[in-house]
Amino acid sequence: MQQLRLFWAVNLPVETKKKLSDIQSKLRDVSCDAKWVEEANLHFTLKFLGNVEVSDAPALVDAVKAALTGIPAFTVRPRGMGFFPGAARPRVLWVGLQEELDRLQKICQLINSAHLPLGFPLEKRPFSPHLTLARLRSGKGAETLVVKVNEISSDVERIGSLKIKSVDLMQSELSRRGPVYTPLAKVELIGR
Repeated sequence: MQQLRLFWAVNLPVETKKKLSDIQSKLRDVSCDAKWVEEANLHFTLKFLGNVEVSDAPALVDAVKAALTGIPAFTVRPRGMGFFPGAARPRVLWVGLQEELDRLQKICQLINSAHLPLGFPLEKRPFSPHLTLARLRSGKGAETLVVKVNEISSDVERIGSLKIKSVDLMQSELSRRGPVYTPLAKVELIGR
């Protein structure tokens, strides 16, 4: 049977992706071993599902629609940048979020719980809302990147607020040039 590599995400408006890409451009001057997330692929992940049978995708969408019934749209704001697991050994460069994070946490819990009866285990790691800007493949130039990130971290707050109006079921296709993300279904939240 055919399988798709799937995850749930919040996609970003084009203008927000552009502003994040501008921040990436300021950091690309640093000579480091980083794989930068392409502008078109900027999003934040709510739940990674992995390989899923094509025939199971409609049930995933139905489960999330049912779980998110009555959940209102809300707003978050980008805030600061940081590294996973930390600045001492940076592997992932991220942008943090603030405001109404309890609502985002609730959506994540509802999506997670909705998938349990469909055979997907609960997420073991606590949800850490963030937008990935780059993945560092080695420590080459990492110290310099950390310094530069600290210098421009406040630029992120100029991006402005992000209205979360929907969550998307995304397909991830891996290629030599990097992943290609395609939205397969959208679950709308109640407008406000």
